Amino acid sequence: MPYSLNETIKNLNISDFKDNFIKYPEFSLSDILKFYQLQTPAIKKSTVQWRVTRLLELGVIQRIGRGKYTIGNYRKFIPYPTSQIKKAHHHLISKFPDSKYCVWSTEWLKTYLTKLDVQIIFVEGIGNEPINFYFHLWEQRYCSVYYRLLDKVSKMFYKNSIVVRKMISGSPLTESEGIFYAHLEKIIVDLYCDWNLIYPHEKPTFQQLLKKLHKDFSINESKLLRYADRRKKKEIFIRLLKKLNK
Repeated sequence: MPYSLNETIKNLNISDFKDNFIKYPEFSLSDILKFYQLQTPAIKKSTVQWRVTRLLELGVIQRIGRGKYTIGNYRKFIPYPTSQIKKAHHHLISKFPDSKYCVWSTEWLKTYLTKLDVQIIFVEGIGNEPINFYFHLWEQRYCSVYYRLLDKVSKMFYKNSIVVRKMISGSPLTESEGIFYAHLEKIIVDLYCDWNLIYPHEKPTFQQLLKKLHKDFSINESKLLRYADRRKKKEIFIRLLKKLNK
């Protein structure tokens, strides 16, 4: 279920949390539970587990072992509307004001996607959205629009492009100001699935990309594997993540 970027995080007490745990090289779920019980004695363990998930996603903490954590030094992955996304969005809602779709852009990871000099925007209709209408609408304005991006497509992206397709159910999303953005975990899996299309010729290895992202960002491996399973790539990502965690 998507949550809002504007969702309050005051219950996490991040500032006090950091002050309390920064002095420890590692701490456990039990330690975190005790911290929140000092503020709310009747707090449920399931609530604390949810907070731990949010702290991991925000990069406040990072997992260093089974049930073991430390204060995080990861960057927070923040999706944002690029100028091209804004233009496409405003054009779409002028014709289809109730449109509901998910979007992500290679521009967000441009320092990691080497040898890719253009921006590719992926737009995925949620539920029964008429994505064919999106395609035809944008095709009239933008010269590089692709529908579904089937495996038979072999064109290289020579210019900024928009790819329109149906979203796979269970995709991890974030909502902000009426637009749904893909979580990093979804982007990673989608990049793997489209790697040979994005890089039809000389390409870096996907493992190199994953290693860099894993180093710099807090990645929820459980969420990633759930979505990878939806795309029938779970076993592949289990092996990829195992290499990183050695």
